Amino acid sequence: MILTVTLNPCIDRTVYLDRLTVGSYNRVQSTRSDPAGKGLNVSIVLKNLNEDTLCTGFNFSENGRLLEQLLDERDVAHQFLMAEGAIRTNIKLFDNSCQVMTEVNEAGPFVPPEAVEQLLQKADSLLEHTDILVMSGSVPPGVPADIYQRLIRMAHKKQVKSILDASGEPFLLGLREKPYLIKPNTLEFEQAFHAPVSPRSIPMDTIRSILEGGISRICISMGEEGALFADRGHIYRARPLPLKPQGLTGAGDSMVAGICYAIRRRLGTDDMLRWAMASAGGSIRKPGTILAEEADIRELLPQVEIEQIR
Repeated sequence: MILTVTLNPCIDRTVYLDRLTVGSYNRVQSTRSDPAGKGLNVSIVLKNLNEDTLCTGFNFSENGRLLEQLLDERDVAHQFLMAEGAIRTNIKLFDNSCQVMTEVNEAGPFVPPEAVEQLLQKADSLLEHTDILVMSGSVPPGVPADIYQRLIRMAHKKQVKSILDASGEPFLLGLREKPYLIKPNTLEFEQAFHAPVSPRSIPMDTIRSILEGGISRICISMGEEGALFADRGHIYRARPLPLKPQGLTGAGDSMVAGICYAIRRRLGTDDMLRWAMASAGGSIRKPGTILAEEADIRELLPQVEIEQIR
């Protein structure tokens, strides 16, 4: 099973506009609401790939049933810990004239210390039946910054592979426990490791130091410039797919789902990157916050171009 942890879930309300005009009247074309939070996105794509996955993390009493209903509609299994408060709602304004998404995200409700401890106990039990643990996304108020670090430590004890996709202090503290794989984007990598990264400026020494320090693999998503993927013997670069973006939300989470799929099948590092790129591309070409289906991913797999960096 692939267990995903979402500590700060949300409902993404996507509003489609002909053109977004700031400070003026805007007419709505259509709207949709989707369960969101990075780990939830990972599980949704994994379910689309017919993988055995389970969502855990916090849910909130005031409107948490909505989140569960949306996941049930997608046949995604979940076992949340309920806390007081309301799930945050993130507003996504999609401007069709220029294919740009403007996001307005809430911080999330306060989570008390006792709820944090209960979640850790739940995670410890679920890890008994887990092959891969995915931790991604922001941490709500009240949750200590070392939460991912503690979860990775628990995973190590049960010989579960851990994947960390976060930013800021939770990411930095999580690195100390040496997760199996990390997936920063360009900005997150540069902030964490103080090294610029691009297809023209690959920080080979920094990547080598990360891998020699105990992390087995690193995937750096670079948006329109593709991605890098490295293990202790290789560094690969994937060129961006020639797609017209319809929605960018969830592309990085879809990459993580593709990587998990490849890990479960014991594929090589280059194929992990190939599945990551095809999964991200499948979501990018879907409108708004809709995520990749299996048919999208399999169609794009042969189009992914990968080169080895020497």
